[in-house]
Amino acid sequence: MDKNIGRIFNIQRFSVHDGPGIRTTVFMKGCNLRCAWCHNPESYKKELQIRYQPDKCVECGMCAQVCASGVYVRDKRRVNQQACTVCGRCARECLYGALQIWGEDKSVDEVIDIVRKDIEYFKNSNGGMTVSGGEPLLQTDFVRELLRRAKEEGIHTALDTAGNVPWEHFEKVLPFTDLVLLDLKIMDSSLHKRYTGVSNELILENAKCLFESGTKVHIRVPLIKGINESEENAYMLRDFVKGYSNIEEIKLLPYHSMGIAKGDSIGVDMKCFEPPGESNLDNIRKILKQFVKS
Repeated sequence: MDKNIGRIFNIQRFSVHDGPGIRTTVFMKGCNLRCAWCHNPESYKKELQIRYQPDKCVECGMCAQVCASGVYVRDKRRVNQQACTVCGRCARECLYGALQIWGEDKSVDEVIDIVRKDIEYFKNSNGGMTVSGGEPLLQTDFVRELLRRAKEEGIHTALDTAGNVPWEHFEKVLPFTDLVLLDLKIMDSSLHKRYTGVSNELILENAKCLFESGTKVHIRVPLIKGINESEENAYMLRDFVKGYSNIEEIKLLPYHSMGIAKGDSIGVDMKCFEPPGESNLDNIRKILKQFVKS
């Protein structure tokens, strides 16, 4: 794909959870992790996908009439995701928003035009643009151009990544990145592989390189009851990051179940977990008190 074209599944304006200030977050489609608790399962595949929300469906039957692939089973309000060719005809015919295409190709210019609309908000709140996913560094050339253009516009840039890519991908984008939001999900490699589908050796190697590069880093840790809420994981993380002055913050992100409904809408079965208990969360905060701000 042309380096000036990227596949995106959402652009969220006025975001306050993806870096400092008010931000516009660009969500890239495609991810090479399969976190069991993922809240954006629509980001897994880079390919376009049909999204079906039965609660919005009035069973008018227009989708079935225009679909040549037999995707819709009207009497049971089901969608055969495997048969879908993502031609988009059904979504265009649906008047009630029950059908939607997840993913679209946009140019750097198109994205920057959207981001630029909020530049005054960025200035007043010390905000900017965040590129997230999915895993944005699977579309490194596009992301590099997007970050470079944002910097030309005087916009603060942040990159939200899980880091499971060759270090060369980081080297392409860091010259145009003011802040990296690095997800460190589980410190134990075997547990990491069990719950994300990959071991964390490459991720931790890249993390060390990132820390040593001097780039400003915020570490983000999703916390899931019974998986990574242990004191052992917190101590391992503390020991891993100590001594680096460019690590500005560790952000603890208790589990939420928003990904389950999204998964259902695209035929992906997501397991329900629980957030950590308050006592465990307090213990983790104490262990990481040097870095945890809230």
